[in-house]
Amino acid sequence: MLALALAGGLAWWFLHPRPTDRELIDNLIAKAVHGVETKSVDEIMGCVADDYRDGLGLTRTDIWRAANSWVRNPDQAQVVIDNYVVDIQPPTATGTFEVRLLLNQNSQSLESGLLHLSVEFEQQKRRWRKVWLVKSVSGPELGKLFEDYM
Repeated sequence: MLALALAGGLAWWFLHPRPTDRELIDNLIAKAVHGVETKSVDEIMGCVADDYRDGLGLTRTDIWRAANSWVRNPDQAQVVIDNYVVDIQPPTATGTFEVRLLLNQNSQSLESGLLHLSVEFEQQKRRWRKVWLVKSVSGPELGKLFEDYM
């Protein structure tokens, strides 16, 4: 009986469909958006590579600090991705994004305007599976966006 269960488990492991790199990156983006909208530091940080460093000189620690500051802020945000393109060349990928932040501050709705972001992704191994993580984010409006939370 144990041998049958083991054989069934191994068959499932080797034969079940695995998500594509594009699906994994799409899921990562959705997780990051959800983390910002629900103010979940764990969810946000689960998307950031350990060796994160961007053009502003921000590191993973800086992103963690900004995320914690965002969580304590009473404002709410909705992230709207108007358009994005991702070029996947494993073990890296690059994406260009057009993003709007809809902020609710003191019962007033504000829109950030269109943010043009470039994102570098990196494929890494986590235990027995591969994951994609954000290695850096850059864009002309990024410094202003982080300014309030650093």
